[in-house]
Amino acid sequence: MIKVKHLLDPVEPDDGQRIWIESHGLARDLREWCKVDHVLCHLGPSRQITRWFREHPDGYEHFRGHYHTALTQSRYLPLLKEIACAAQHHHFTFLHDGDDPAHNAGVAMYEFLSELQSYCQPDNDTDLI
Repeated sequence: MIKVKHLLDPVEPDDGQRIWIESHGLARDLREWCKVDHVLCHLGPSRQITRWFREHPDGYEHFRGHYHTALTQSRYLPLLKEIACAAQHHHFTFLHDGDDPAHNAGVAMYEFLSELQSYCQPDNDTDLI
């Protein structure tokens, strides 16, 4: 399962691995205070598209399109596929710092990984005969 939360939202027991995916890093104190397990800023949207989106908050579809294209062309696509498949059995929470809870880098990453989940191998006990 994948959840998306603002960095400052409360930590919950079912958050699982808490992953920062914005394009900028976090100070060590903030990582510890917010219980961030992994800082994967190399998976975040480019600084250019992030800056554009902050200037055009109604442009989520444009932002998401550019971000998804970059993820598709990324050398990290195999890792993203692994995360998508692992999310079927493990809990992950993508942390963002956006102002809009429905339109941010965490939601865009969630949407991308949701599409990748269709390529995951089904469990052996759920295979159709």
